Amino acid sequence: MIAVVSRAGPHVKIPEWEQQLSAGASAMSLVFAAHAMGYAASWITEWYAYDRRVLDALRSSRPMSALPGFVHIGRPAKPPEDRERPNLDAIVTRFGR
Repeated sequence: MIAVVSRAGPHVKIPEWEQQLSAGASAMSLVFAAHAMGYAASWITEWYAYDRRVLDALRSSRPMSALPGFVHIGRPAKPPEDRERPNLDAIVTRFGR
């Protein structure tokens, strides 16, 4: 498990919302990278994001509702199964033809 912690705060050039989105993008990139390497991964924020002991361990003074959360990485229980997909011509509209 990897805790992704955002320490967003006032900044002259970077608004807080952009700092938080950057941390979220980092968390999602971890998930993509893990899947690309053959691992299973999920990004969640659950009850422990509000647990005082967890916050103390991460040295955070605020609940993680303002923070990206936790990325869990492990081995998949079984190989991923591909799902049936529609033909692109059935779902794509082409213009200019």
